[in-house]
Amino acid sequence: MTNEDTGKTDKILNEVVEEIAGNDIVPLVELIKNKSNVSEFKIAEKLNITVNHVRNMLYRLNNYNLVYFTRKKDKKKGWYVYYWTLNMLELRNLSIRLKTEMLNKIKNKLANEESGIYFICPDKHVRANHETAMEYGFKCPECDQHLVNENNIKTRQNMEKLINRLNEEIHLLDAMEIKIVKERKLTRIVKKKKVIKKLKKIAFFKKKAFGKKIKLKKKKRK
Repeated sequence: MTNEDTGKTDKILNEVVEEIAGNDIVPLVELIKNKSNVSEFKIAEKLNITVNHVRNMLYRLNNYNLVYFTRKKDKKKGWYVYYWTLNMLELRNLSIRLKTEMLNKIKNKLANEESGIYFICPDKHVRANHETAMEYGFKCPECDQHLVNENNIKTRQNMEKLINRLNEEIHLLDAMEIKIVKERKLTRIVKKKKVIKKLKKIAFFKKKAFGKKIKLKKKKRK
């Protein structure tokens, strides 16, 4: 994906987050995106809000399985600190589902617009298909003006534009999966290397300490 495509997908994902959880969640998502195990205290500090407020926001995301957490006990204070990670793959999948649902609805509406004849009130109080207009006697039920035949070309064009946009967005979201999987693999490799490095370091110091003990014992025997 190009930088331009990444910018577009970020915008799409933020729109979905805003739709399901509220626009106040977007800055939080931007903060923890592409990071792992971010402390809730760090989030609160960065957003200049309380930890309880942060938790409330994260629980809203957690309702859609968009975040997951680990917890560690603070040795000094004795309480548990939660570390949060954004589930990018689930956010991407949810976005595709919502966009696809919207796409199907617009396609159905467009099919109705193309196959039907519509009438409107001159003052736009009502819009009705041919059957409903006949029930009204081709008069507006609110102002009693005669309903006129509507040219719905512009409506159909707007729907076609929206369909094209949704298709493009779904295509971009589809392409995200490869990127997310690659990033996850890279994260695992980095974590594995860190663990191996830590274990080697521990083994080195153990070996060094063990060697010193043997030397001390030998000196005592003399």
